[in-house]
Amino acid sequence: MTSTNKKNHPHMIYAPIAGRAELTRLIAAAGGVTITESANITNLGKPIILETGESKANYMSPSGMPLLQHGNLQISQSGAIEAYIASIAPRYRDLTPQQRAVDMMFMGIKEEINHNCGKAIFTTQKVDKNKAIADVCILLDKWGAVFEDQIPSEGFIQGLPFPTPADLALLDITTSYMPIGSARKLAQYDCGRWKKVMALCDRIKADENVKIYLNGSTYTDANPWGM
Repeated sequence: MTSTNKKNHPHMIYAPIAGRAELTRLIAAAGGVTITESANITNLGKPIILETGESKANYMSPSGMPLLQHGNLQISQSGAIEAYIASIAPRYRDLTPQQRAVDMMFMGIKEEINHNCGKAIFTTQKVDKNKAIADVCILLDKWGAVFEDQIPSEGFIQGLPFPTPADLALLDITTSYMPIGSARKLAQYDCGRWKKVMALCDRIKADENVKIYLNGSTYTDANPWGM
């Protein structure tokens, strides 16, 4: 969990897809944190980082990613990485503990949706495609109803003049392709039915930092498996 290899910028290790790293990228971009990244798809599921030979156990991970190194800090788990990047972001320096808790709640919801969409496309559909489709529709209907009921019709979730990780989690859910977008494609599920969510996402995309990230990202729409 610690390293003597100190880096100026946080360095993330993942694959060239949205997946469990996209929200970290969005938080860094929106929050004003420069991160570097190693994106190698062959590192998925391996116990070591192939480029360096380093054990992922140093990050408290048996084989999974994303991983993050910053100075002597080495961590795994997407939620921990997202929260850490948000905590050092200049734009988010004045968030209260309550606001950070709300952000982390939305991070957790995103992770639940991401996990279950991944399960549907990578596991369930191989044995029962109809069940995979049903699972995706049930999942997205369940959370879409809560989102539509609770998010604001104007502005951002935290009532601030800029999007925080809570908003960015919804942008991730509705715009990232792998695995959530792939699952939506499988189920022919249109998030356009979430009127308030999509209007919020339009406001998020209009943020200059977010706009620059989305315009330059090669990960958001990446589909290396052709799914």
